[in-house]
Amino acid sequence: MPRRKPIAALLTLLLTLPNLVHGQQAPAQPAVPPGTGEPQAVRPSTGALKILVLQGQNAINSLTSKTALSPVVQILDAVEQPVEGATVTFEVSPTGPGGSFDGAPIATVKTDFTGQATAALTPNDTPGSFSIKVTAVLGEQSAQLRIRQTNDRNAAIAMMPLPPKPWYKNWKKLAMIGGVAGAGIAATVILVNKDQTSTITIFPGSVTIGGLR
Repeated sequence: MPRRKPIAALLTLLLTLPNLVHGQQAPAQPAVPPGTGEPQAVRPSTGALKILVLQGQNAINSLTSKTALSPVVQILDAVEQPVEGATVTFEVSPTGPGGSFDGAPIATVKTDFTGQATAALTPNDTPGSFSIKVTAVLGEQSAQLRIRQTNDRNAAIAMMPLPPKPWYKNWKKLAMIGGVAGAGIAATVILVNKDQTSTITIFPGSVTIGGLR
């Protein structure tokens, strides 16, 4: 019985001897937090922010009345929930078409509890298209996009562009069809079956089938 300890020590030495000869060390074990028996997992990084434009995209600002559609955005997280307290920066070019935020080219605000942020925009005197750079930051997360607008001398007030109406392209055809139907023109089709003739007269809004003659 007393000889077992020296034998066990000798076996341990023999098992570790090849690693010592080749200058290798036993592989390090992963760190284990105190009180646990498993390695600590690495937390996945959170997703980036998302900027949703609520107002101002493709807006037409009036240089006559000095009115503009101020940009309004909403900041969302990776699961589409509003982000409160994010820092939002609105920036326009100081030269060329554009405007200002209280006389400055940059405005910085915080989002409210709904995740929304806005800055009052005043157009300058230069007509043309421009963009507003919007940047949202919360901790290490950030997002950026551009809101495009146009300064127009002919616009009486600031407004959004009219939606496209493709049916305008066919207004002549629609007017022609309506005129023909309103004039009450009838069509007569003669069907001949052997020696008997049946007359079908078509009027607008009704169909009349005559008997055999």
